[in-house]
Amino acid sequence: MPIAAMKDLAKKVLPTPIFKFAKELAGKKPIVPLMPEVPSFGPHSSFGTTLTEAIPVSTVAPFHNSIGDISTGQVTQNFLAAAGIPSYSTSFWDTDHKTIVIGGGEIIGFPSRGAWSKLKPLFLPRGNHILNAIGFDIGTGNETDLGVLREYKYVSVRDNLIAEQFGKYSPNLAVVPCPATLQYGIPLTLIKALPRFEFLRPLEENNYIIVHRHPKMEPVAKRLRQLGHRLVIVDMQAHAKHPWRSSSDLIVPTGLHSPELIQGLVNSAFAVVTVSLHLAIFSIGANKPFAAVADETAQSAKVRRYLTRAGIDAVLADKQADLLSLALENRSNISSASVREKAKTLQHLQHVAKAARSD
Repeated sequence: MPIAAMKDLAKKVLPTPIFKFAKELAGKKPIVPLMPEVPSFGPHSSFGTTLTEAIPVSTVAPFHNSIGDISTGQVTQNFLAAAGIPSYSTSFWDTDHKTIVIGGGEIIGFPSRGAWSKLKPLFLPRGNHILNAIGFDIGTGNETDLGVLREYKYVSVRDNLIAEQFGKYSPNLAVVPCPATLQYGIPLTLIKALPRFEFLRPLEENNYIIVHRHPKMEPVAKRLRQLGHRLVIVDMQAHAKHPWRSSSDLIVPTGLHSPELIQGLVNSAFAVVTVSLHLAIFSIGANKPFAAVADETAQSAKVRRYLTRAGIDAVLADKQADLLSLALENRSNISSASVREKAKTLQHLQHVAKAARSD
């Protein structure tokens, strides 16, 4: 939509303070980390209150519809609830709190153009907050915005290169796995009983391979199909709307899946092949053989950094490689990493809870 049309539409449907905010998104004026003219409109407003003692868990999921980002928020909230700490899911706008758990997605580093480059800074409000195992667009950050990390109670990132970039701002930061490592999965028997997933009834434990729905995976899927393997195609980022040309595969429809569903399918799969970071993370959590496509893209660099930190970058290979064999060859290494990663994730969430309780 042209910028002029965006402004006209926003002026008709948004109240004046938010319209000013929308104009800045559509224009060139940079947005600072906290905008006093944007009122708080978190979920608590629906209950007739202005604030709540619950801890906001802020993620980028409302904008990306990313399974990994949603999972990060869900697992964090579930852990806080188990620890007796009330919380709710929100995003950057709900800044009127002394403590926010901020994480889920690459929330620091700014793309060169587009509205998202102006939204991202709002995920770093000033205050006594918690940074929850975040990602980072390496090489695109604005250093003037990272000074806010010095005020944070607990800063945690997902790989060692991010830690190097952030070290001077938060020398005591933690390098941790993503909370999605502890994602709960719906049992396969229950998934197949759901009316919307009747097409998955041919599935049994270990009789199918999960393939990430992404253009790079189509040649991989073709080879696996030719070898007689049953394939289940899952989409980790519904907003991307990647096509899939084969009608013979079992394709989980975009918009009908969830972290619990995807994790449940991973838990019962024979193996997983992916270019998605969080499908790899789900595989680690499930102690499931997996392999990931590696190339020279930023997405692959992110996956490589994460798996290198976890000690299992041997599962990375070119898309022309025999990824299934690679996954099975690394079964023992993946199993060891699964134990380590889940223990570290639990420890990380304990630190998040401790920071959330402190004044």
